[in-house]
Amino acid sequence: MKLLNIMPTKPKTKSKSANNSKECLEIEVGSIHEELEVPVASELVFRKIWKIKQFLHTIKKRDLLDSPTFRCSVNGVTTFWNIAVRFWKGANGKKGNQPLVVCLNLTGCETEETGQARVRFQFGVWDATIKHWECCPISSVVLNLQNTKELLSVGYKSLGILDRHIDSNKDIKIMVKIQIIQSDEEVHSLSQDMARLMTCEEENKDTVVECYCDSENKENRQNPIRVHSWIVRTRSEKLAKRLDESSDENNKNMKYTLALPEYSYGVVCELIRYIYTDKVDCADKYAAKLLPISTIYTLQGLKGLCERHLIESLTPSNVANILLLADQCRCENLRKAALHYCEDSEQIKGNVHIGGRTLAWRVMEMVNPDLFMEACESIGSSSSNLDSTGTPRGSWSD
Repeated sequence: MKLLNIMPTKPKTKSKSANNSKECLEIEVGSIHEELEVPVASELVFRKIWKIKQFLHTIKKRDLLDSPTFRCSVNGVTTFWNIAVRFWKGANGKKGNQPLVVCLNLTGCETEETGQARVRFQFGVWDATIKHWECCPISSVVLNLQNTKELLSVGYKSLGILDRHIDSNKDIKIMVKIQIIQSDEEVHSLSQDMARLMTCEEENKDTVVECYCDSENKENRQNPIRVHSWIVRTRSEKLAKRLDESSDENNKNMKYTLALPEYSYGVVCELIRYIYTDKVDCADKYAAKLLPISTIYTLQGLKGLCERHLIESLTPSNVANILLLADQCRCENLRKAALHYCEDSEQIKGNVHIGGRTLAWRVMEMVNPDLFMEACESIGSSSSNLDSTGTPRGSWSD
């Protein structure tokens, strides 16, 4: 077999007849679009990324920006969306370039069957210095899905765009994640059936879960958490070992007590929700508290869920706490992500600098000096006396 070395040649100029034949071919062949077919559409998350070129120059000469329309098509339901950037106006009526108002708009829908759906969405902006998405909290709305071409504003966030978000080409990237959960699909899913089993009043529940009521849950003192012992045993052998036989004269069905006095009512409710449904409703609030529990009771799915959420929520102000937590729980993926986040970040370098060191970094230096040194090396220094000052702190807000 011979390998032919063909030298590049100057491209030939296309004749008019060749162009005409190509146009005819395109008309005959038509076009292709993508439509996904999945067993459960609610498990699918669409992620769309919009690059705004020459960002600072672009917003100076425009009063508004709209992304190209994009489609999300799954199981016979096609929705069309765009991302819009608008600007706040000051008291004098002049446009302010910071923060941006980023809006998610539903621009149209094509569906075989009309009905309600819950749409969960999350905005993010790319940190070009450390190559990481900074994400807003997840938002949720209920929409009527029907055949329409009318524009509907679904939600918005205010985002502050800082120097770290602008890449070497002076572009920025804005991301949106969209999850469409059809109501009838939820009604018939295993997760929803298990959620109903969890929330029903009795339904053969035989175990009382003991925990402490924090200030946020004082009203729940008279609402004990009751569960099915067989579900607890199925999900975690280590939790099953904490089931103690007991009796309740007022309720003969109660045969066991699951004592978790070290955890608050809210944390235990989310733990039980995960045990029943594989989901956590308030991940923003409870992920950091549930991660150690997932490690103690060998709940690998919960561990992965918490890790993913914490990785997405990394910021210069919380990376030290998350790094300590990852090391404590032996979560290598989260640990690596936090260390990677520290690389080449002037803002984090300012937080670790001996003159402006934040409390979280001081705690890390005291309780885990080896981890502190490793973080310093990731930031770009092999000692705790970093001599580079940080940039002014800033973030994008809700």
